Amino acid sequence: MTAPLLLLGCGYTLTRLAVAEARAGREVLATTRDASRRSVLEGAGVRVLTMEDALARAEGAHVVDSVPPEAGLDARLAEALSRARPSRFVYLSSTGVYGSARGLVDEATPVDRTSAVSRARLDAEDRFLPLGASVMRIAGIYGPGRGTSGRLKAGTLRIPDSGGGRLSRIHVDDLVGAVRVVLERGAPGEVYCVADRRPATQEETASWLCERLGLPMPPRVPFASLHESLRGDRAIRAAKLEALGWTPRYPDFTTGFPAAMEEDARQGQGVG
Repeated sequence: MTAPLLLLGCGYTLTRLAVAEARAGREVLATTRDASRRSVLEGAGVRVLTMEDALARAEGAHVVDSVPPEAGLDARLAEALSRARPSRFVYLSSTGVYGSARGLVDEATPVDRTSAVSRARLDAEDRFLPLGASVMRIAGIYGPGRGTSGRLKAGTLRIPDSGGGRLSRIHVDDLVGAVRVVLERGAPGEVYCVADRRPATQEETASWLCERLGLPMPPRVPFASLHESLRGDRAIRAAKLEALGWTPRYPDFTTGFPAAMEEDARQGQGVG
């Protein structure tokens, strides 16, 4: 009998996972503070619980934790999960922990504790790894309703005057698949980077989209004005994850962006 799937902090990615698993007949329990997501989850047959009730169901379950550090719940979650141990435990982290690292990046690349944001993520990892968590460090997530094309259509996208460094991405459906693989075959206490196979600069992706959509290139801005998450030049390698048997359906933006836009069009959302 398959263990219940307990999802802590159902946002963009875990809502997609929850709906797919529930529709496949699995018992799925979830927490969310977003009323619209709650409606989607319950409509798919997911049981939405308070955090207290969810943690009471953790023992023996398959648990995925996507609660961000800024929620201030990491210590509470770690304490509860140390008493009621899941049979499988995955923590969703970020490749932002590599901070100022440049070039090829994988699990062996030194992390950066100088940034408060990356330090908070690393502190969370340090709480959960000893509990047997498999940690997934995830590149920039895009997909239906979320991504470069939506900002381009809305006129809010800006690219650096230099063209920018390389950014690694992952389509949400490939991330959902990766979570499934790590839940099934990931090693407790191990870290896995998650990204597609082709990092690209903002200029490269914007140019490709503009040509496809018949739009002008977005305005250029000084590199230093960009959010720190957009100032890197990192090529994330997911070889360790692929060794578990995971293969991205969308190996780069030229396959993933059209899939996201097609789904948006089907759902009547425009381009996302």
